Amino acid sequence: MTKKALRVAAGLLFIAIITVSLDVIPVNPTTAAFAYLIAILLIAAQWGLVESVTSSGAAAFCLNYFFLPPVRTLNIADAHNWVALSAFLVTSLVASQLSELARRRNAQLHQRQTEMERLYALSRGIMLIDSERPAGVQIATEIVRIYDVTSATIYDQTDDQIYAAGIAREMAPLDALRELSVRGNLVLDPATNTCMAPITLAGRSIGAVSVVGRIGGGLVSESALHAITNLIAVGLEKARTQELVSRAEAARQSEQFKSTLLDAVAHEFKTPLTSIKAATSTILTSSALTAEQQHELLTIIDQESERLTGLVTEAIHLARVESGRLHLSRSLRDVRELVQEALKQSSALVSGRPIQTQFAPSLPKVSVDAELFVVMVKQLLDNAMKYSPTGSPIRITAENSTDSVHIRIHNQGLGLTEGERTMVFERFYRTPGARQNAPGTGMGLAIVQDIVRAHGGYIDVESQPGVGTEFSIRLPLAKGERN
Repeated sequence: MTKKALRVAAGLLFIAIITVSLDVIPVNPTTAAFAYLIAILLIAAQWGLVESVTSSGAAAFCLNYFFLPPVRTLNIADAHNWVALSAFLVTSLVASQLSELARRRNAQLHQRQTEMERLYALSRGIMLIDSERPAGVQIATEIVRIYDVTSATIYDQTDDQIYAAGIAREMAPLDALRELSVRGNLVLDPATNTCMAPITLAGRSIGAVSVVGRIGGGLVSESALHAITNLIAVGLEKARTQELVSRAEAARQSEQFKSTLLDAVAHEFKTPLTSIKAATSTILTSSALTAEQQHELLTIIDQESERLTGLVTEAIHLARVESGRLHLSRSLRDVRELVQEALKQSSALVSGRPIQTQFAPSLPKVSVDAELFVVMVKQLLDNAMKYSPTGSPIRITAENSTDSVHIRIHNQGLGLTEGERTMVFERFYRTPGARQNAPGTGMGLAIVQDIVRAHGGYIDVESQPGVGTEFSIRLPLAKGERN
């Protein structure tokens, strides 16, 4: 038995119950008619026109048989009762029709309200999509979540790709969506619970969407489907615009970075190149140089060449970081050995400067890129040498916690103000005093920070004017090395 037939039977049962109740309590025909009319209005409001019309016929029969004299017969003795019965039947039918119209209108209003709420939720979800993930997948996921459908498939004509969410076997094939985007017609198939529509923007087709599943007990309305496709079009276009803006910004920053890098390196190259040029010119043009003088000039050439090599290395490392080509070649290494290697490679730089090292006795190995770790320590040593008084010691300590190794490099320099401390890791940033007193490009600490981050670590700086500066690095331990 269908649902409608069950409702008709329930309506007839309701009329029968009212008839029995009214028959037990003696009432006049007018009271009975009003009781039946109220029952018919309730049935029409709750179920619909067919059920209320059927109940109206049953109520008219019962009113005639049980309440209009002579009772218990279908005869009507008084002509006025014929008029009353006819009026009752017409009133009940008209009331049923009006109640049905009101019920339908209320259902339509509820459906529109629900559609508006869902469209608002979808628009909000589209506006908040993550630019790091494909927009089509996120929009399809939002449609499945908000409309509680089986699947949603979006075809983007621009890159000829489909993006889907939901049950895989219900997703529309690529060829069908391609064809739909070309034809531009709307498809509503109640048999398969499928809604398909082209996605248009400014009058041109940019794709198609397929939604499988019943929304609120039925297929989504055409107006709602058009609104959904418009939101999808806006979302896809927004994602494309964001991507173009990001590319343009990346290109602009890349050009700015290259320009700044070239300016900084070119400026720093002038001093060692000038010294090298002066020393070589003196050697080549002067024939009266003693062996000691020649050795001094060659030493200058060697030192300045080493400085040039360091500048080129800095630029190469920073360019690798900036281009995203900083790939780690990790291995378990001893921190003591890596720090000693960095000191060895910086021997010319730290010559005559006391270096104090202190390592925890149970210091575990760390999973790092050994070459980049040495570069990191060398950069911090170079920074300490530049910004601390000649002859003052530099202290390097390493200790471990339950999940990390902490490396600290302390110098007794003038220290940093709070504003300088927050800016010290910025590319090409140099403190006002450093620009006048120490050579450099402002790249070293930026390189250190990027190396630490690439290892999943963290770097911080503690400094006070007149006290000194300490850089603290935390590198996570490999799981097998944790306590």
